[in-house]
Amino acid sequence: MSDPKIGLALGGGSARGLAHIPMLEVFDELGLKPTVIAGCSIGSLIGAGYAGGLSAKEIRERAETLLANRIDAMRYVLGRAKLTDLLAMNSFTSLHVQGETLVGLVLPDTLPKTIEELPIPFKVIATDYDAMEERVLTTGSLVKAVAASIAIPGVILGPQYEGHTYVDGGVTNPVPFDHVRDGMDIVVAVDVTGTPKPVEGRSRSNTELAIGSLMIMFHQVASLRRAASPPDIYLSPALQAFSGGDFFRAKELFESAQVTKDQLKRELEKRINLIT
Repeated sequence: MSDPKIGLALGGGSARGLAHIPMLEVFDELGLKPTVIAGCSIGSLIGAGYAGGLSAKEIRERAETLLANRIDAMRYVLGRAKLTDLLAMNSFTSLHVQGETLVGLVLPDTLPKTIEELPIPFKVIATDYDAMEERVLTTGSLVKAVAASIAIPGVILGPQYEGHTYVDGGVTNPVPFDHVRDGMDIVVAVDVTGTPKPVEGRSRSNTELAIGSLMIMFHQVASLRRAASPPDIYLSPALQAFSGGDFFRAKELFESAQVTKDQLKRELEKRINLIT
């Protein structure tokens, strides 16, 4: 029998989304490739690399290099872009990171430029703010689509499509497993929304509250969607020790995801044995 058809959904969760990388390692270690991938927010960023032909090991190494520490990360950014290209200020009270510039810095230049050129079919989930609707982007600029999907309101400025403003895909579909169901033998969904990180002895920053509030909403929406129509394998790594801004704790985050990685490997092997 041919390899099973596997649909993979990678959800949103800001820095916690780095936990997607160990899950992708399972596919490489088992010699499997997803038939289709849908990504939301950081899931779209990591999913773009994997759908574009990077191995999970290569994605991990790139993440560990770019996120080794704040100083090296800033040197990398300033060596490849001007601050005026990275930051957008619509007014004195509105300073954002330019989503397209950020994505262009993170994704390797070796990836295909358009979504339809990717070796693995890929769906990018974003939210049309003006129409108040989910959008599934499957053609056009890969960088622009991912930038739309990661556009955290008040933090990252997304691009416009046909005059409409786009914001984070997690607002409408934080774990988009419904878009990888058709014709699949197995549907795998990875939920990295987590819960707000406890803080002691200080107040949460405005950014922490903004991102944390989004994560709460993501969690609620994902729970409702899962209850209505659950996928075959639904994974929620234990990431309570990390906040949405803990990008520079990548190695620790990978270690915390190891238990869930092992769980995915067992469940995939079990289900594959049942259908072969």
